[in-house]
Amino acid sequence: MLPPSPHPETGPTDAVTLPRSLLEGVGATAPGAAWIQRLPQLVQRAQQRWQLQLAEPFGVGTASWTAPGRLPDGTPVVVKISYPHDEARHEAAALRAWHGWAAVELLDHHHEDWALLLRRAHPGTPLLHDTSAADLRLGHGLEVLRNLHQADITDAPMAHLTTVSAHWAPLAAARADRWATMLSGGERLVRAGLDLLHAFGTPGARPGPVVLLHGDLNPGNLILDAPTQGAGHWLAIDPKPMIGDPAYDLWPLLAQVDQPFTAADPLALVHHRVQLASQVLQIPALRICEWALARTIEALLWQLDTFTDPARQAAALGDLHQAQVWYHLAYG
Repeated sequence: MLPPSPHPETGPTDAVTLPRSLLEGVGATAPGAAWIQRLPQLVQRAQQRWQLQLAEPFGVGTASWTAPGRLPDGTPVVVKISYPHDEARHEAAALRAWHGWAAVELLDHHHEDWALLLRRAHPGTPLLHDTSAADLRLGHGLEVLRNLHQADITDAPMAHLTTVSAHWAPLAAARADRWATMLSGGERLVRAGLDLLHAFGTPGARPGPVVLLHGDLNPGNLILDAPTQGAGHWLAIDPKPMIGDPAYDLWPLLAQVDQPFTAADPLALVHHRVQLASQVLQIPALRICEWALARTIEALLWQLDTFTDPARQAAALGDLHQAQVWYHLAYG
């Protein structure tokens, strides 16, 4: 999934290397720390179950342990063992529905251990590190989304986005009240975002198509698979799958393909990209902007509630500038 580890592959061991990102992520919580104590056993079970040779883990990920390895027949794979949480509950089901085309291929999984066996992509370079023009990178992401959204959702076990939004809306509203003083001057944007979350969480209020969503298609979750000398193609990893409005999936890609909000004219640049996304995916531009505004405000409020460091909170408030751009694009 990612560039090869420089460390040699080893057989089963009692010791498991823990990336700092994991220790500072779920490992910083009491339940996460308890899960990390069980992680060596989970890794060893995965090695035995699939007869793996594993290398040192990738040094990324805040809620899962991932490492490259090989099957007995030499097939390059990645093992992913996730901290049990709702967003990862149906990752295997989503990957199975995508059949290894627009997302990494699921070879096997173990439900009780939250363990996935994935075919490894080579070279696995994230779109985040690609040096081509931003519009070209955005086009790669949009093409992946178009393919992901075509999956069959018959009997899909994932939560519906409407239900998830209905859960988020009161949480976000409570956070807005809690941080009202800090949000002074941005009340109109916050209220607009909260109203949209409420509307998107109300059945029938915002009718539209329903597809299998990736849930977090940022440029770090798109990797290049080019095992031969050809151009290869891009694959999605690490979904947080739901079913619902396809416009939901655009925000991370549009906001993070580079740094559009620091451009000389962010309004014009983001407008151009929204129009491109709307054309490629046949999604109304208004819907894309409304979801982006709602998600920007929800993420901002989550950060204020989660980070106690004043510097982190102050940085989070910078997202009000992004919210202003989305608001203007949506409502003028």
